[in-house]
Amino acid sequence: MILYLHGFLSSGNSFKGQWMKAEFAALGIDVLTPTYPISDPEQTAAAIDAEIHAAGLAKKKAAPWCIMGSSMGGFWGHYFAQKYRVPLVMINPVLNPTDTLSPYLGTHANPATAEVFQLTHAYLKSLKQFACQPDESLKTLVLLDEGDEVIPYQSAKLAFEKIATVKVFKGGDHAFQHLEDAWVEVESFVRKAGITE
Repeated sequence: MILYLHGFLSSGNSFKGQWMKAEFAALGIDVLTPTYPISDPEQTAAAIDAEIHAAGLAKKKAAPWCIMGSSMGGFWGHYFAQKYRVPLVMINPVLNPTDTLSPYLGTHANPATAEVFQLTHAYLKSLKQFACQPDESLKTLVLLDEGDEVIPYQSAKLAFEKIATVKVFKGGDHAFQHLEDAWVEVESFVRKAGITE
């Protein structure tokens, strides 16, 4: 199974999540795309953890699984992949949410879920407890668009290029426009991780 974590102001019905679900369904591999609250980091973490347990992925004898995450989903994926020691795919990930989200302090409404919340300094401080350093013992694939207008792609490239597989695509944007181009790499990564259902 694959757990796909959506980005900030998004949901489990995001284009990338549903695209991954459809592509892997054709291979007989399930992709779980939960929608979770984003108004409070601790609630976000608890909700994702609950999804992992509900799917039986936290069991010691669980079948091989991995995590994929885009943007803030990459941030959360990084945390949970390290917690559960599973392979990780990150797409244009947020590595330092304080830097990435600070310009957006204020009231937000998630257009995908209608959830309204305040992005505050306390929110950013709370996120820090979930920040992780890159772990070379964790199998990781990082997909980046050079044209990402939200997060300079160089930050993730420099952080992971010596310890993970990093693929950088010319152009594109933060939404990541190279899913089809990256598919061979993603499928190969999942297969090598031993995920078959």
